[in-house]
Amino acid sequence: MDNYNVLVLMQRDNESKILTETIDSFTLRESMELIDNVYLSEEEESFIYLTLTTQDVEDYEYYGIYDLYNEGIFEGLVEEVLDGSGEFNPRWIFKFRYLDNRIDMEDKFNQLIKLHTEELQRIMPIIEDNKEKYKNEAENED
Repeated sequence: MDNYNVLVLMQRDNESKILTETIDSFTLRESMELIDNVYLSEEEESFIYLTLTTQDVEDYEYYGIYDLYNEGIFEGLVEEVLDGSGEFNPRWIFKFRYLDNRIDMEDKFNQLIKLHTEELQRIMPIIEDNKEKYKNEAENED
């Protein structure tokens, strides 16, 4: 098994924010490099926080991605999509319930990553077609 395709899920202590124990590991089918971080948090229930990002992008691509990325495609799959902006590359934090069934949990990770990858593939050509528009936005933001 290729070690680069294995996602290790750790529990994070809510107070100290330190990862405290290994919960499980899951085999991913694609785009492991788009995972910024993932952890389980014990709240009223057990929730997973999965942060997905992009490859390194230019400033204009950053604005285009946030302009065009459709978070609605995750409706019904996650509890909520939290704002992950403020980093060098675009990020989204997906909050969803931990599933006790290991196969279902692995399928969920793979489904979310696949949708994210497909959405990025959909919007990147649109951004390139509108490069000047997004370059102007990036320049006006500076």
